[in-house]
Amino acid sequence: MPSGDLVDVWWFDTRAVTTGPVGLADLSQGERDRAEAFLFPADRHRYQVTHLMLRRLLAGYTGTPPSMLRLAREPCPHCGAPGKPVLEPGPRPVPSFSLTHSGDMVIIAVAGRPVGVDVERDAAGCVCSLAQALHPADAAWVAGLGEPDRHDAIITCWVRAEAVLKCTGQGIGHGLGGFPVRPGGAAGPAVNGCTVRQLPAPEGYSAAVALAGARRPVLRARPAI
Repeated sequence: MPSGDLVDVWWFDTRAVTTGPVGLADLSQGERDRAEAFLFPADRHRYQVTHLMLRRLLAGYTGTPPSMLRLAREPCPHCGAPGKPVLEPGPRPVPSFSLTHSGDMVIIAVAGRPVGVDVERDAAGCVCSLAQALHPADAAWVAGLGEPDRHDAIITCWVRAEAVLKCTGQGIGHGLGGFPVRPGGAAGPAVNGCTVRQLPAPEGYSAAVALAGARRPVLRARPAI
């Protein structure tokens, strides 16, 4: 179980993971129903792999079989609607976790206190319109950059803001522009009650992690299982 400022970061390529009846039996009925609702087999496979690997990881931290884990939604601190997924308390301490995926890549971050993570695949087209959703200070910063630096900066701010919202449990529905997240900006590493840092990512992807509190997260890369 990670403690203090430690965050375990697990990367998966869904194309490298196979599923079968035995593994899929570890999913909840709700997860199986949602998987069957996908129209395209590739989307169904990505969903199944993502949630199966999440259960396997959490089983390793808690000592509870994957199929026996009970996941719930924590209320949003702003509106009370169902928010970030959490593990229901059990006989042993349960970790905080955050899951994100884009394209074929999945990240699961696990920590001893609230954590959020986000990954985005590089866009094929222009992303300048996304700057409108950022904090005005961040939008002004990216507007002064040339291409392709502007696109990279927008995606960097985007993943950092999403990671913070996932950490706090607010969710993207409450907007990304409530706080500045520019790397090295005036706000520093502390953002909206969290400390955020960029994650090393495979080529073609950008990612960030946020940990509750003012101390910088210590990242521990973990191998896929």
